[in-house]
Amino acid sequence: MGSGVHSAMLIIEFLAVFGLMVYGSKLGGPAGLIAFGGGTTALLVFGLQQKPGDLPVAAMEVILIVTFAAGAMEASGGTGYLLEMATRILRRHPSRITFLAPLLTLVLCALAGTGNIFFPFIPVIYETARANGIRPERPLAASVVASQMAVVASPVSASVLTVVALTTPVGGSLGGYLLITVPAILIGVVAVAAVCVRKGEDLPDDPVLRDRPEPAESRPAPGPDNGDRSGPRSGARAKASVWIFLAGVTAIVVLGIFDGLPPAFPDGSRLTSTDALLIVEFAVAALILAVGRPAGGSVMNSSTLRGGLTATLVLVAVSWPYTTLINAHLSGINRTIDAMLTTWVGLFVLLIAVAGAIIASQTAIANIFLPLGIAAGLSAPVIAACYMGVTTNTCLPFNGAAQMAIQVDKTGSTGNGRYLVDNSFMVPA
Repeated sequence: MGSGVHSAMLIIEFLAVFGLMVYGSKLGGPAGLIAFGGGTTALLVFGLQQKPGDLPVAAMEVILIVTFAAGAMEASGGTGYLLEMATRILRRHPSRITFLAPLLTLVLCALAGTGNIFFPFIPVIYETARANGIRPERPLAASVVASQMAVVASPVSASVLTVVALTTPVGGSLGGYLLITVPAILIGVVAVAAVCVRKGEDLPDDPVLRDRPEPAESRPAPGPDNGDRSGPRSGARAKASVWIFLAGVTAIVVLGIFDGLPPAFPDGSRLTSTDALLIVEFAVAALILAVGRPAGGSVMNSSTLRGGLTATLVLVAVSWPYTTLINAHLSGINRTIDAMLTTWVGLFVLLIAVAGAIIASQTAIANIFLPLGIAAGLSAPVIAACYMGVTTNTCLPFNGAAQMAIQVDKTGSTGNGRYLVDNSFMVPA
């Protein structure tokens, strides 16, 4: 088969698999993505006689165990404690809400490893902004974008753990990844807040929103802190679970940065970063359960662990067809994709950014595109830098956080826009 025909077949098959995944995602959300992603493997194996690729076992282990430890923290009240602290800080400094809200959102979501913790924070942001005469769209839009950016810089998020697991064979590590992404994401969130400070007209000056009736029950009481409605304060066990979890995260990052710290064995080998992460997180989960004493079954029913299970299924369903496809066309990839990506790395970023706006799962995007970058010879630091393009998933208001922000904002300042591309989140994203 000629190189031109081989390249055409590779592109056609890649787009076909990608298209089926997008269709499945739109049809049934995560379940549709899992079903259609895994189903494409059957087409490649039985239809095109391609040998099944390897399953990402290490990445699956990491996601499940880390989200189990995070689920233990959630069941012990630690996640609620983090939200409680963020709420207090925001209501003490309401005039700085457009900067504080996204920064607090960044910290909350990065520590929890998921953007789901942001949902209870959305009404707090709206009420504080509205009570102090600030256009709610400004802090809400900035915070929605920050909630998704945080996941890319979290040492315990499913997507970051997937990236680290995929790039470990080419020299990638959690510490190296975070050294690149954390400063970049922090600068990015500050830039997003700066853009949103002057976004739209002030509420008294907006002719469309000024006279818009607002339901009486949605109007927050006036005052600098809007009252203290953050609920009962968290107990000592909840606080202890947070400190244990943070100590584990710190240990993982330190072990990943300093190669000489992991123990050496008689055969000359050292503990790998992946095994170190798994062992530390098991110990963290055990300590949290011993100290936090969550109710029976609450850990297994936690939203964090359920999210980890979903991420693991997405990982298998999306990565398997693409490893199958890449293995079948490895020689073609070396001749075509390699030349394209090494000539213009921007193409890799563009592919990830476009996919980010279409596919809701950052983990799925990592599994689709990162193997291509690895096959093309891109280094782990370059792949880490390029992967941050996935934060375009807030450009279109299809994710849950964006829609909740729109529904909560009774002033109507936050919206989908007339043509979708003019929505409240496009410019800051």
